[in-house]
Amino acid sequence: MPTTLLRARTLDELRSKAIALGPGARLISAEAVRPSGLARLRRLRFEGLAVIPDVDESDFGLVESGRDTLPDLGPIAPGDDVSAMLHELGAPLMVDERAGGGPLRAPGSLTVVAAPHDAALGPAMALAETVGGQLYTSGLLEAYGRPGLEGRRQAAAAREQGAALGKPVVVAFGLGRPAWTASNAAAAERLHADQVWLVVDARHKHADTASWVAAVQTRLVVHALAVTGLGETSTPGTVERLGVPVGWTDQSPVWS
Repeated sequence: MPTTLLRARTLDELRSKAIALGPGARLISAEAVRPSGLARLRRLRFEGLAVIPDVDESDFGLVESGRDTLPDLGPIAPGDDVSAMLHELGAPLMVDERAGGGPLRAPGSLTVVAAPHDAALGPAMALAETVGGQLYTSGLLEAYGRPGLEGRRQAAAAREQGAALGKPVVVAFGLGRPAWTASNAAAAERLHADQVWLVVDARHKHADTASWVAAVQTRLVVHALAVTGLGETSTPGTVERLGVPVGWTDQSPVWS
């Protein structure tokens, strides 16, 4: 199923570009981005991934609850709450009232630790060591000597092996570039994890972090955050504004 990265000044323009790709083409993700780190929100632009189905979409888990395209939202007012802005793109944030319950230790349980690029690997290794779990990689992340898994069948096989060995399963998932988070989170969704942790870097700008965290939440229930870089920022408390419980930090490396 081919995908194409599109860029536009408005959501309407982004949607039009997707439709122009041909019959059945539609957007599977759309995110607000900035031309540069110093640009204000009034200069927001949009990036999205468009797909042209060439096989049965049910094999990929990309059906959007009966919607063919993103809703017509009209202009978005400037503001500092990027999470709320992404929420308005039409996909409600997925929230679990049981969030923050601590890492899973049950044999055969599956926990996804996700982050852009390769930032999930270190915390996922720490979690696997803590719970005595088997560590895998997935998404856009590979690590030498660590087995990879993709899709529900391989995830189910990993669960079976973990249950037989009396071990939980921990998956370090690479989300790639922040602009592609929503689409790559769809691949993580197909693993059917029992618990999802996101790795966030406290040194990054809050608006940038909030943007990709919100995009993940359109696909996955996020249970807790693993926070890095707390000792290297003057504003460590901003991660609490993400609205997800903090379960681990590199300053106090105890999973809770």
